[in-house]
Amino acid sequence: MDMNRLASDPRMRVAALTLSCFLLASTGWLLWLYHIAKLASPASVDMLTMGVGYLMQAIGIGATAFYGRSADHRQLQRLTVGAIVAFVACLVPSTLSPNLTSVLAFGYLANLLSGCMQSYYLFCLARFVEAPRRGLVFGAAYAVSTGLSWLLSAVGGGMLTRGIPGLVSCGALALLTLALVRMPLGDAVAEEQPRDASDHTTLYLACIVVALMSLTKGAGFSFPTVDLVDGVNLELSRLLYGVGLLIAGIVSDYDRKIGALCCAGALVMPFLMLALAGAAAPATIMWALGYLFNGFFSVFRVLLLADLASEQGKPQLACLGLLFGRVGDSLGTIISIVLSSVPLVLITTVSVLFALTIMLFFALYQRLYATAVEATLSERELFERFATRHDLSSREREVLRLVLEERTNSEIASELFVSEATVKYHVRNLLRKTGCHNRLEILALYHGATS
Repeated sequence: MDMNRLASDPRMRVAALTLSCFLLASTGWLLWLYHIAKLASPASVDMLTMGVGYLMQAIGIGATAFYGRSADHRQLQRLTVGAIVAFVACLVPSTLSPNLTSVLAFGYLANLLSGCMQSYYLFCLARFVEAPRRGLVFGAAYAVSTGLSWLLSAVGGGMLTRGIPGLVSCGALALLTLALVRMPLGDAVAEEQPRDASDHTTLYLACIVVALMSLTKGAGFSFPTVDLVDGVNLELSRLLYGVGLLIAGIVSDYDRKIGALCCAGALVMPFLMLALAGAAAPATIMWALGYLFNGFFSVFRVLLLADLASEQGKPQLACLGLLFGRVGDSLGTIISIVLSSVPLVLITTVSVLFALTIMLFFALYQRLYATAVEATLSERELFERFATRHDLSSREREVLRLVLEERTNSEIASELFVSEATVKYHVRNLLRKTGCHNRLEILALYHGATS
């Protein structure tokens, strides 16, 4: 890790923090899971871990969000430090005790603490990373963490994710995470187009959509044939998921709308695989695409709430994406277990949930993105009206755009591949045609005319 760049770039610091927190949480989860598998019946493991464990994580996330309403950054740092220390302490009895009751009690407490510490990096993502870079920061961090998690589980036949060696691994990760939590993150970013903080409807709808999506996906991927494809294995699944996370981060930063639609596409995969049952090659392709699109799903539900939280100036709400995602994951697991013996009822139930989810998803999509398109078109039209009113040439319009971005003459010259003398000539023409004496007056005139 380049420590000089880490120290100077807040995006790198948040990415490193996210990677470390997630890797610690997932390694601790694997430790607990493998130990429960030795003590409980195979049929109950998923219910105990994903069914109840995810709900405990949601409680931890919710408690942190509630605390964050009145807490400052330093207080959240201290809470996270305490959560990390307590998390590692709880891992000892939850992964070594021979008593199932003790394992479950300390394991659920560890899950709650895991929710607390994961909330912190989501808070930092919304507060210290600008929106056009959030997808890459989060997606890349999760992708690398997924790869490292696989590496830990592969060394020595999984030795580093079991028993005493696993606890040592978590202890080392905890020390790294504590150092990253205590590292300064710089100044908070400011959103260019803040959303009305009183717009609760969009926030509530986003939470409901995330919960329903997670529920539908969790139950849908329990369909018969979903994992009964030749060539399916855990290692390749993680690799594909990691690649999907990275691609999803890049695509979402390029255009949030495309990332959202790809996330909705992830929900279709179980139905396609069910329809292709018996066709080996197409089913294998659908299986691979399913894990790739899961990356879009994981990135979307985090970015959606992180963007809304940042726009409303309430970064503590960024963790709601993971909170409602975990609630949906838990309920999806429970539904899949309860209805596993009646596949037709399971498929019918998920189909109904899918239809409801898609309906609400596009209602949210309309609120978030259709309005943004209209605003962009309106801004373009206002610029053209201003330029036409003052009879600006095409080159003067290009210069005006950069002047409005408060670029210097040298920056404008570099952008347009002309000399600074040429830029000064066009700026003088802008001042003459608009009747202004300096750049500040041009800015005031433009914003006054287009407000």
